[in-house]
Amino acid sequence: MTSPSDPQWQGQPAPGYGPPPGQGAPQQGGYPPPPGYGQQQPGYPPPGYQQQPYQQQGYPQQPYGQPGYGQQPYGQPGYGQQPYGQPGYGVAPKPVPPGAPGPIPEWWERWVGRIIDGVLYMVIYWILSFILAAIFVSSVSFDIASGTYTSGSGFIIAAVLTWVIGGLLYAAYDFLMHSRNGQTVGKMVMKMRVVAPDGSKPDTATLLKRSLIYPGVFGIVGLLAFVSVFGFGLIGLIVGIFSLIDGIFVITDQPLRRALHDQWAKTIVIKSG
Repeated sequence: MTSPSDPQWQGQPAPGYGPPPGQGAPQQGGYPPPPGYGQQQPGYPPPGYQQQPYQQQGYPQQPYGQPGYGQQPYGQPGYGQQPYGQPGYGVAPKPVPPGAPGPIPEWWERWVGRIIDGVLYMVIYWILSFILAAIFVSSVSFDIASGTYTSGSGFIIAAVLTWVIGGLLYAAYDFLMHSRNGQTVGKMVMKMRVVAPDGSKPDTATLLKRSLIYPGVFGIVGLLAFVSVFGFGLIGLIVGIFSLIDGIFVITDQPLRRALHDQWAKTIVIKSG
């Protein structure tokens, strides 16, 4: 009796171990190939398939940590929003009304700027009044019968000069500051600027006319104190009424918000930043 280990069976399939009909010879060693051996399996890439690098499969990107790694660099245009400080960052830019060379400030911004300049004027006014009073007023006496103070003509001179000199100094301040860059201290704080209708810097004659109308009116009205029929209370009332009307035009004049002295001098106040 022979067995598969006998020499006569070496290199030949043992009885009963031959390949099924329709299949090739078994692998070396006498074992038949498993079912489906040599055929492409479902879900696997075909023979010779080589996977492309990650960056070449439709995922282009820069190395990690470099600009463009999966997105635009932070702070560059297109990163979801406009760069900081540029028009459109969070809010829409202020519209420019027809006939204006730039955005027009709100009425309260104009008033706040005027109040700041007015405070500076009042400081100069009181300093000037003390100096002139010390020069022209020699003595002050109190009349018990009438209940009034008397100081002679020196007090009248000091008061009139305070109005005139103070008003002219205010006008000189307004003219020189606007001649430099179109801004007084109040306008610098509120970021406003005086310009011509075409947006250019107003000429000297225009700025001089504007300053003499306001705030030069403080010095001009002060001259009325020399007329005996006018008292200092009435002079202050005239100046106050004019200043109020001039400021009201900043509210009522649309859309350029020009005060009376802006309309007479043909100037416009715009936002500077």
